[in-house]
Amino acid sequence: MEYKRKAHSVYSMTYHMVFVTKYRKPVISDEIGDYMKKLSAELCRQHGGELISGESDADHLHLLISIPPQESPSDMIRVLKTQTSKKVRLIPEFNEHIKKYLFGEVSVWSPSYFVATTGGATMEKIKEYVESQRTDDHKRKYEKTGRYKKK
Repeated sequence: MEYKRKAHSVYSMTYHMVFVTKYRKPVISDEIGDYMKKLSAELCRQHGGELISGESDADHLHLLISIPPQESPSDMIRVLKTQTSKKVRLIPEFNEHIKKYLFGEVSVWSPSYFVATTGGATMEKIKEYVESQRTDDHKRKYEKTGRYKKK
């Protein structure tokens, strides 16, 4: 697992996101999908993150992204969905393709989405770690000296 470093934090926060098109219409051509992946990479960079991987199908887009702790997943989803929908429609040939399936200037995306964290440990390992916190092995390595007691 590769950790990212900032001035005051070390982190590894990755998310798997899936956006589906409105009414599951097949509006994403290969060219539109490539454009959306490139745009998503740029948007992630602007927010201090990284697009690790991305792939599209005719009616959905999968993204694997890493973002810093100060960026919330829901805000990142909002930015990605809003900007990809708006900017893809600014390209005339893409907009013409989309108009075959969606009428009016509606969003390309359904309001719903899927997001999951992609931590490096299995749920069993994390549960085992949490449950081991009361054992003697995890007790503090120092004794309280009372130096900072209130007088």
